[in-house]
Amino acid sequence: MQDLIRNVGTNDLRDHNVIRLDKQSITPEKLTSSVSSVPFLSERRLIIVTDFFSKTKSKRNAGKDWGNLRQIVETMPPTNDLLFRETQNAYKNNDLFNQIAEMISVREFPMPRGAAINRWIQERVKDKGGDIDNSAVARLVYVIGSDTWALDSEIEKLVLYAADREINRNDIDLLTTDNHQDSIFKAVDMALNGNLNAMESVKTILNGSESPGYILAMIHRQVRLLITAKMFHGEDVNRNDLSRQLNLRGYAMDKLLEETKRHSLSKLRSVHSLLVKTDEKIKLGKLKDMLALEMLLAELVLLNN
Repeated sequence: MQDLIRNVGTNDLRDHNVIRLDKQSITPEKLTSSVSSVPFLSERRLIIVTDFFSKTKSKRNAGKDWGNLRQIVETMPPTNDLLFRETQNAYKNNDLFNQIAEMISVREFPMPRGAAINRWIQERVKDKGGDIDNSAVARLVYVIGSDTWALDSEIEKLVLYAADREINRNDIDLLTTDNHQDSIFKAVDMALNGNLNAMESVKTILNGSESPGYILAMIHRQVRLLITAKMFHGEDVNRNDLSRQLNLRGYAMDKLLEETKRHSLSKLRSVHSLLVKTDEKIKLGKLKDMLALEMLLAELVLLNN
């Protein structure tokens, strides 16, 4: 993929000629417009579509909404490259994929795990002309996970920032957003608002090799933080004092305060009660972690409907 991006030309041209679409924003009209447009001051144009086939996994809905994907792809001029980037195997039995299967090349890249992801990071940093110490590698894996797409973007940023010196752990903490915390924020917020896609958000975290038990613990922590912040809301407690008490700062603190405004204290306490009951069932052996997580998210959605 990086080779395709480099083929577009210099960085100043990529903003115009590397088009990124995802399953939340894509429509037939957007895809048609993106693939049929010619490059701007460049020889190549690249359209990257993420998780398209997981969005359209229902054959009936896909046919209704998208019609003939093959016709859309056939409008693409020879100067353009269309890349479908799938994080799951949903494409394999997808009717829309079958429409274009003979027109495309499929390559699978298994996600590296364990020591392999550490080696991948070190090699990627070296390829970009940088160097990184072992503690920074470990921290980057913890913060980002094993998503090589996200890791590559962070490595690019870190190499540029460190310039000629070795990338260290402090650089990671300074420049890289904790995807674990950010994903938990999103999943909890979606569940608390009755969003049926909350489980899909959680599956993204599971794909990053985290366990259901870890996610349950993080959700529990997030709800406790929300309750504490809500209880102090309106009292004579300034942001800095609350930040120290909760051990949160910057982006994480901003997201928490933003989320706190959307939920009542009574609702958060009801959610906390559900979490306590779920934890008891797991400890008593009545539920496995994964089933407990799925049931909890379903109950949170029902709480809002």
